[in-house]
Amino acid sequence: MVKLEDLTNAIAETLRNIPDLIEDLGGDPARVIPYIDEQPLKNSVSAAIYQMKPGTVLVLWQQTLFNRGEMEGWTHVEQIYVRAQSGQSALVLINDIVNGVPDPGDGQRWRYCPVMDGVLPTMVIEIARLIDEEGLDYYAITTETNETGDV
Repeated sequence: MVKLEDLTNAIAETLRNIPDLIEDLGGDPARVIPYIDEQPLKNSVSAAIYQMKPGTVLVLWQQTLFNRGEMEGWTHVEQIYVRAQSGQSALVLINDIVNGVPDPGDGQRWRYCPVMDGVLPTMVIEIARLIDEEGLDYYAITTETNETGDV
């Protein structure tokens, strides 16, 4: 199995290389943040999402599934949370991410190319508006990334 930290960081790094996304985040690639659990400071995904500053993107690992069938292997579910800047629609950031073309790159959307060795291209499987306990909307893009084999 690939290292989950490496996959999370690779997706975040790929998103940092999308010029339209970075422009709409105010020009700062550091606003794309990989969330890696770390005891005792980072151990609540809910808190991390709630505390997102306007104009940020949070990339986090959600779960890993084992697929049985013709080709056995791991599928990793990562989520990308977006919080728009003041006066901006989150839909702009969602479109930037889903349709994003990294630079440098081969001119294709990021989800058509593997983000790192050992995985297939990432599939966007859901884009959702979610509502927290206080009635605030937040937005999540759920992705699946299959491994090329058990590395």
